[in-house]
Amino acid sequence: MSAQPVTRVEWVRDIIRLEIVLWERVDLRLRERHELPLSFFESLYFVSRAPSQTLRVGDLSQALRITIGGASKLVDRIEKAGLLARQPDPHDRRAALVALTPAGRRKLNVAIKTYEAEMSSLVDAVLKPGEQDQMRDYVTRLLTAANTGEPS
Repeated sequence: MSAQPVTRVEWVRDIIRLEIVLWERVDLRLRERHELPLSFFESLYFVSRAPSQTLRVGDLSQALRITIGGASKLVDRIEKAGLLARQPDPHDRRAALVALTPAGRRKLNVAIKTYEAEMSSLVDAVLKPGEQDQMRDYVTRLLTAANTGEPS
């Protein structure tokens, strides 16, 4: 009896399941070590990587792939924790920018090390450096195509 070929549904389902497993692992570790949910980490990370190290809530919502309302509520919670602060947008008086507070920057800097260590313990044990580069290329191309509607 020959093996059945893997269907697209099966391997895409596996990618989705992998994302869930990775999220759960990193979220657990960040909560244990830094009392920082992964949703907070992701927000801090995106803001820190923005050219001006500030983002409008709408831009953060796009980066996180959540609604503007969801991003605004998330920013409220992170702001309440003292890790982000809203400031006026000098180019649009109706809008606000979010920026890391000094406490947010400190927390992000130590949490990045935990994130890296957690992913290293899984990824480095399974994929060689060249395979990791290849995987990143595949993921980047798929995300670009999903974002633009066109293959990269």
